[in-house]
Amino acid sequence: MASRRPNPDLEIFSGRRRHGAGYRVRRARLIKNLFKVLLVPVFIIGLIVGVRMIAGMIQPDANHLAILGYERVPLTGAIISADNGHQTISVEGGSAFIVFDTPTSIRVEAPGYNTAIYEVDALPTEGPLQLQMEPLILQGRVTNNSTGVVGATVRIGDQEAITAEFGSFEVIAAVPGEVTITKPTWEDTSFEWDGSSGRFDVKMGPFIIKGIRIFGYDTTNPEYRELLRIADETVINAFAFDTKNEFGEVMYLSEDYEAFPMEAIINKYDVHERLALAKEHGLYTITRIVTFQDEFAAKHFPERAILNSATGEPWRNWQGIGWMDPTDRESWDYPIRMGIEACRFGFDEVQFDYVRFPTDGDTSVAVYDDPEAAATQEGRVATVSAFLSEARDRINAEGCAVSADIFSIVLSVPNDQGIGQKIEELSWVVDAISPMIYPSHYANGWLNLDNPNNYPEEVIGEALASSVVRLEGGAYLRPWLQAFGWSTAQIREAIAVADSYGMGWLLWNSQSEFEQDWIPAN
Repeated sequence: MASRRPNPDLEIFSGRRRHGAGYRVRRARLIKNLFKVLLVPVFIIGLIVGVRMIAGMIQPDANHLAILGYERVPLTGAIISADNGHQTISVEGGSAFIVFDTPTSIRVEAPGYNTAIYEVDALPTEGPLQLQMEPLILQGRVTNNSTGVVGATVRIGDQEAITAEFGSFEVIAAVPGEVTITKPTWEDTSFEWDGSSGRFDVKMGPFIIKGIRIFGYDTTNPEYRELLRIADETVINAFAFDTKNEFGEVMYLSEDYEAFPMEAIINKYDVHERLALAKEHGLYTITRIVTFQDEFAAKHFPERAILNSATGEPWRNWQGIGWMDPTDRESWDYPIRMGIEACRFGFDEVQFDYVRFPTDGDTSVAVYDDPEAAATQEGRVATVSAFLSEARDRINAEGCAVSADIFSIVLSVPNDQGIGQKIEELSWVVDAISPMIYPSHYANGWLNLDNPNNYPEEVIGEALASSVVRLEGGAYLRPWLQAFGWSTAQIREAIAVADSYGMGWLLWNSQSEFEQDWIPAN
């Protein structure tokens, strides 16, 4: 007798096929029964509300009320009490039915509103008696010393507000309870509100970051662990890692769908291992993303790149590195996606570098999607600000702060130097600004100094003094300081200047070769 192959669709114990008619009937019964189970609580809730309303309506002497809140929005769930002892609750549309004779007193309570007592002498001949409630208003100002903190999120219950100019805020129809105030790169604060009126002054301070740059090619554990040891024994509380460097190389194994076909991933360190070790040492973690200078992206997506009018090919700087076109919004998504990915991997902050228009090349042959925007200071600044605004909106939503590296010269001059960076505008669109104040980069004669590199206090002090009075928005200033080409005393001097302004700092060394005695001890 020929053996028969087992039928994979046959249920061994029932003899029925898994996906035959019997299965479909049983599944239909299951869904039907589940629907019945879910329907019961919904029906009961609806019945309770309906009975309350209908019971009031069918009583011959029931009076129709409409409870209104802020901007005459109907209030659901308000408790209405008459002085005869009758009580009811407003339902959808703010409607309520309650028995009373006039004249009478009506008491109304609703979350987020002052309890009100209305003296009712007569009822309207048509329509419900409308009772307008007065909302509780939480208002105040968030300050850092005497300066208003702009862009902080004030939350109470399920409501929130964003602090505006001068740090002011207002939440209407707020329910008393705990008020929490948060802002990326700032210390959280909170207080209890009992519903009282008046303006509240709330103090909030920035999280003072003192960090060092971690070179992306630093792949050996001994080197990294030495930097962790230095952090443990000094004031260092933050590490700034490279995600995407000046060439467009992606330093770790990214999962981005465009990074792979561009062959940009070089995978120089294990991002999860590095972050885990940093967190074990209590460090704040920043990832640095070079934004528009990117040879891999320019080569792979020339339609998004700045083009060369003479060749029709992607424009390149003196080093032969291509640039993406800041005026082409399609070029924005890739660096922002990289920032979102880094945030999801566990970084605390995404820092955009080279977030500007190029200068180091023959810019006379550079062709942009929007030549008018590239040709004017107003257009360039608006372009850079718009990119950072979109980046902050998307990355803040993932839970990370957003910062931008800028040329330090723009702190001391009134124009954008052709790159689209002005501190006034940028201070509205990022959480922190990191000007790269490297005295070695200033020309001889700056501030009448024969060699600015020999005068860290004077050069850094002038840059910071010029910038703090120009911060119009809510960004926190945190400079990059050079940790190369100087003696220990000069590096210490630079750090002391930043500390004197009560701001944090980041030390830049291209190879992450830091000496412990450069940095103040814990």
